[in-house]
Amino acid sequence: MRTVTYSIVATLLAAPAAAQDHPLTVAMTEVYRVGGLNAQDWAFFGPGLQMSFDGAGNLLVLDVVNRRVVVVGPDGQLVRIVGRQGEGPGEFQMSLVIAVWRDGRFAVPDMGHAAIQVFNPDGELEDFVRLADENTPLAATLGYRERIRADPLGDGIIAQGVGGVLAQMANFANRRTGQPEDENPAGVDDRALETLDLSGDVMRSRPILQGWRAPRPGVSLSSTDEADWSRVVATTEDRYFEPGFHWDVLPNGTIAYSDSSAYAIKLARPDGSVIDVRTRPLSPEAVSERIQQEMIASRLQRLEERLAGGSSSAGPLPPRDPEESRQRIRDRGFYHEVPVVRGIAVTWDGGLWIQRRGENPWDDNGPIDVFNADHEYLGTLAVGQPAMPAAFGPNGFVVHMERDEFDVPTIVVSQWVEDR
Repeated sequence: MRTVTYSIVATLLAAPAAAQDHPLTVAMTEVYRVGGLNAQDWAFFGPGLQMSFDGAGNLLVLDVVNRRVVVVGPDGQLVRIVGRQGEGPGEFQMSLVIAVWRDGRFAVPDMGHAAIQVFNPDGELEDFVRLADENTPLAATLGYRERIRADPLGDGIIAQGVGGVLAQMANFANRRTGQPEDENPAGVDDRALETLDLSGDVMRSRPILQGWRAPRPGVSLSSTDEADWSRVVATTEDRYFEPGFHWDVLPNGTIAYSDSSAYAIKLARPDGSVIDVRTRPLSPEAVSERIQQEMIASRLQRLEERLAGGSSSAGPLPPRDPEESRQRIRDRGFYHEVPVVRGIAVTWDGGLWIQRRGENPWDDNGPIDVFNADHEYLGTLAVGQPAMPAAFGPNGFVVHMERDEFDVPTIVVSQWVEDR
């Protein structure tokens, strides 16, 4: 075990946006690490991982590529492997997210099965809940949610809605087949939350809250454009710096979320009604012409790096039409200001970690503001000291993921102690 103490550096205090920051230090003691290029078979993970702790301190790792859930004990040893690739109940086809309850139960939505599979703490299949299919033929596929959490007050799942690209995909298919269109064929949109009820054979959903979406000019497509899938997708893209929708769930069921460019963390009851707003004196920066030019240049540079790296690079595969991708980068619109908040995470005891923008307007990994379980501001952690954890667990456990030059992940579990 090794302990590292992180502290605020002078450059953070010198930044105008951080003038009101209170320096905060955190002592991080590494407990174990698993994975890497030379790991045992059970700990050799694919590049896509989703992780969450249970109340016993076990880390449940959804290994997306290898289609399994690996349960790692508090000592870093293998507890069990759940599932494998296959078409039967308890096996996985296309699973991208996992929700874990504190008692060790967990749920894994599977687009291949068009169902949500629920397992007991021993890893045995408990329920196989089909996704609702009353909207469109593609609704089962669209049942995938990008971010989910186990409902701490029940047996359901709290889920973010489906993004505009997937919703457009359903209506694109409907237009091609002559089926009626649906304004939102997959349920709530990607700036809203809903509860997924798993008590029956078929999933039922109930909207919780709708986040704010920045208004944008209407885009009309010709019949020729509508036949071009790339044009349809382009109309669903957010503008540069358009405020994101960030959220997490506290142990008592309260939902913390941010949906604007301002520093305003809304706290809502489980029914979605807002009961409080946590703010700090940090204002969004206006998007100047210089920022626009630098943003486009950074995206073009990233594209060229992907093109140079080819299919062996760690990032997404290079586009089939590089020039079209370059043009889309140049043509994409801009929101008028740079959002302050870039991420929200809830600690095991109900505190908040709020990730802010970095030094560059497009940098999502800035300093982190820490609030206690009473939602009082305690202080700010310097950039990357530490990075935002992938998950928080009991007894101060946190998990981060490191990648080597071959994109092979290593999971690092540490214990943190606040040190003002």
